[in-house]
Amino acid sequence: MSGRAAALLIVALVLCLRLPFLNQAIQGDDLYYLAAAEHAQIDPLHPNHARYVASGVMVDMRGHPHPPLDGWVLAALLALVGDVREVPFHAAYILFSLIAALSVWSLARRFTQHPLAAALLFLVTPAFVVNGGSLESDLPFLAFWLASIALFVAAIDSGSRWMLALSAAAGAMAALAAYQAVMLTAILVVYVWPSERRRWKAAWLAMLAAPIMICLWQLFERLSTGALPAAVLTGYMQSYGLQTLTHKLHNAIALTGHAAWLVGPLMAAMAFSRIPKWGWAVIGIA
Repeated sequence: MSGRAAALLIVALVLCLRLPFLNQAIQGDDLYYLAAAEHAQIDPLHPNHARYVASGVMVDMRGHPHPPLDGWVLAALLALVGDVREVPFHAAYILFSLIAALSVWSLARRFTQHPLAAALLFLVTPAFVVNGGSLESDLPFLAFWLASIALFVAAIDSGSRWMLALSAAAGAMAALAAYQAVMLTAILVVYVWPSERRRWKAAWLAMLAAPIMICLWQLFERLSTGALPAAVLTGYMQSYGLQTLTHKLHNAIALTGHAAWLVGPLMAAMAFSRIPKWGWAVIGIA
């Protein structure tokens, strides 16, 4: 199958996954991100300054574990549509599913002999199927995370500065969706280090795009409001005991169960058996 035909097939399958659920009800943590979107209508630069009741306590969304990208996206949709409407909101979020799927396909073309099969496996992953129907930050983060890596790999292979700039932009957007984006730097360093491109200064700047963006956002919030979002988040973690050993053990058990739904225990064991020794060091850092 040609590259264009494979890409069109992936797009068609993504649409088949998403279109039947356009009228899915607002649920879960969607409410919190929509609160940020509503607040952005009166304070566009600070959507995460929304306040809402969580567990019977009024909390400040500056302590939310996700930066404001998703709030901005929903704020734009809210301003455009005029009200919270499931169909247009979910339809707009299909774009993130398409970016993620095509990014995986691009990476698979570079690293596997069966790129279409790899992309199809990604599409049927339960986490992608289920989370793709929400308005939370997970899908935008996944889309920009994968796009940043795919564009970076393409830039290293081709020497394209435009690809590198787009990779940095995607990495910065991922950082505005989730703090975990800082790990992009470690992953990209491991990829570029064995190549001759490790002397490319622009590549190192692109690899640092995510942590730089997080630092800039923290600085902007500190200068404009007097508080670091990271400090507010740390305060809530201490108040709710989120860093206690008991909570950590519960999280570890839950995440182990989630991992089984991501790829399946047998496939995970097969994948880990192929990781070289230096790869385990990178996983330990992550």
